[in-house]
Amino acid sequence: MSFTVDATHTLPASIEVSAWNGHACVPVRGASVEWATVSGTPTVITFDPVRTSRLRLDLTSRHPGAADGAQRIVAFEAR
Repeated sequence: MSFTVDATHTLPASIEVSAWNGHACVPVRGASVEWATVSGTPTVITFDPVRTSRLRLDLTSRHPGAADGAQRIVAFEAR
């Protein structure tokens, strides 16, 4: 997942990953985030293998309500 970082966009403060178990989204195990250091380069999110039809990512703003509090995802790849 790659983010734009500029005057109005920052990296999230946190990312939480959940997987659909057929009834609800539940947090994945072993999640870790390797944050990008440059705009547009990949932030790598890893977690223990899971079989699911849906992934959910909850992003928390570093600056909620501020001019630079938005996040922009420019690329997303799941493997």
